[in-house]
Amino acid sequence: MKHSPWQTLHQTWRRYWRLHKRRDEPFWARALITIGIGLAFPTGFILIDVALRGRWPSQAWWPSWLLGLMIAFIIHAMYRAAELLLPQERIDRLQNQPSWRTGLLFAGIPIVGTALGMLLAQRLLSWMLQQTVRIEAFESLQGISKFLLISLAVSVIWGFWAQIRWQRNRLQLQATEAQLRLLQAQIEPHFLFNTLANVQSLMQVDAPRARQMLEAFTDYLRASLGQLRGADSTLALELDMAQCYLQLLQIRMGERLSFEIEADNAARAAVLPPLLLQPLIENAIHHGLEPKVEGGQVRVRASVHGARLEIQVFDDGLGLEAPRRPRRAAQAGHGLALVNIRARLHSRYPEESSLTLSTGPQGLGTVATLSLPFITTASPT
Repeated sequence: MKHSPWQTLHQTWRRYWRLHKRRDEPFWARALITIGIGLAFPTGFILIDVALRGRWPSQAWWPSWLLGLMIAFIIHAMYRAAELLLPQERIDRLQNQPSWRTGLLFAGIPIVGTALGMLLAQRLLSWMLQQTVRIEAFESLQGISKFLLISLAVSVIWGFWAQIRWQRNRLQLQATEAQLRLLQAQIEPHFLFNTLANVQSLMQVDAPRARQMLEAFTDYLRASLGQLRGADSTLALELDMAQCYLQLLQIRMGERLSFEIEADNAARAAVLPPLLLQPLIENAIHHGLEPKVEGGQVRVRASVHGARLEIQVFDDGLGLEAPRRPRRAAQAGHGLALVNIRARLHSRYPEESSLTLSTGPQGLGTVATLSLPFITTASPT
């Protein structure tokens, strides 16, 4: 899917502030953001100085801008080097479970980068102007102390902010997962009783089909066992569970339901929160295929694009414009609301995931698309 330059810049801005070993956003967007940051800080300091002194500085502004750009690109390069050198597991731990190491990394890089930027800018300006350029921070003990004090204050403020944000996200994730478990506890008895009721009714008219449904239901329970006991699952387990679920419904719906699941080995190794996929399949069948007399097909596809995992659930049912079917009391809570999935994605991957619904190919049916970071290691607990 092609994005406009503004959309690309917006997505890059959201990913700019977190570590990513794989970056699929274009370099020009990252460079443009770095240039903006590099120009913003010296411009801000100049304007503050103008406000305090009540007059414009007599010297040219461009050396300050050059200094800001030098510092910004050095810090950006140091963060990129850290992304490439650190293993993915360490990156996930730094971002998802802050500690003194997190503070050391995220505070140390800007301090060292600023110092290196000042030294290089001093050499470059001296060469360009053919005269010795002095930077106050390195000219006296007082200047060095002031630089270190400001750097320490900024680092402490950032550390407290990161810790508060991490605690807030953790509490939000725990609340969302608790809501998921409560909802699933309500879902399972209905699903269990309805399936057993179907088996019981079939035993009298079609014993082989009843036996087949019971075997499929056993496979589904085996695949889903323990999925909600952990904070993480894999796409391979989610697809196995989805296949058992679809096989079970295929026995009930007969020729009115066909399905197809496609995913390469790289995608199957992805780690993600449990029960993201099945609710989308449930919606596709309940709202798209069951109300359609002739039924239809469900297709599940998963692929990896750079640092992103994309999962799509297609159905050729009634589509988004069809009226939503009211749920019967016995089915209350069956499936997970889209808002619940989006809340879980936001808690786990802030500003880095999405769930979108669109009309299917040739205007038929619905496509639900999950986009989230491609991760192959479980999140720290």
